[in-house]
Amino acid sequence: MEIQLNNGVPMPSPGFGVAAISGWQVDTDEVAEVVSEAIQIGYRHLDTASVYGNERSVGSAIAAGGVERGDLFVATKAWTTEHGYDQILRAFDNSRRRLDIEYLDLYLLHWPVPDLIAESWRAMERLVSEGAVRAIGVSNYRISDLELLLASADVAPACNQIEIHPYFSQPEVQAYCREKAIQLVSYSPLGTGTWSDIPAEQKPIVDPLIREIAERHEVTPAQVILRWNLQHDWVPIPKSENSARMRQNLDLRGFELSEAEMTSIDALEKGKRFNMDPEEAIETTKHVAVPRGEASTAASK
Repeated sequence: MEIQLNNGVPMPSPGFGVAAISGWQVDTDEVAEVVSEAIQIGYRHLDTASVYGNERSVGSAIAAGGVERGDLFVATKAWTTEHGYDQILRAFDNSRRRLDIEYLDLYLLHWPVPDLIAESWRAMERLVSEGAVRAIGVSNYRISDLELLLASADVAPACNQIEIHPYFSQPEVQAYCREKAIQLVSYSPLGTGTWSDIPAEQKPIVDPLIREIAERHEVTPAQVILRWNLQHDWVPIPKSENSARMRQNLDLRGFELSEAEMTSIDALEKGKRFNMDPEEAIETTKHVAVPRGEASTAASK
């Protein structure tokens, strides 16, 4: 399915997240093979970021995928150390070179840096005006960050990519983005992956209610959570390196959650954030570097 962004650009849903495939900041043939398989299975929305360190592998998969570039929706993000007017333009050029594509479908500011939001966004608007990017957006933005951006913006963000799962659905941010026609994209929709230090028994994918609903519909708990996302009109970007789960995460058309089931999943909200808080990230992300060297294997182009 597709979601129409506020500028008319269609965004395929669900997307395929590529963070930490084969490990954090790994850029190898193995990563390219996983992304290639996702494309062959049917994913048309690929979500990466400069800090993930695997843009070259994603670009290799796109080149070898056998799918027309115009049929793919490619998103990447500028890390906080790349924010600022000139820095964003440079970061974009670096990402586009690593991906080896002529344009991006979506470019995001990865975390809020309040002091640099206005000038960073001005550079993002320039990229849209020049046709280098079809849509621009943000990630992990709070209402206060969005208000700061919108105060000087000529182009509103097309989307806000934030942590959303049944234990942490950010209802206030939901409502604000809905009011401003900013599409919500949900990362870690299943409650983060095996790379995190969150114990498996604390994740919503094993919640008894989710399991009960899954059994009722004869689907997996992951499919229930992703269907919950779709019925809320969010775009989930699950990640998997397992072929069967990749297919299941994309196969969401054969069932529908009832209003009562949707309400019961909404009620699981615990305010339980699994990823960084944006306030914490302002300082923490300064110490995480975007890889600059060449990839160590043939995935480099």
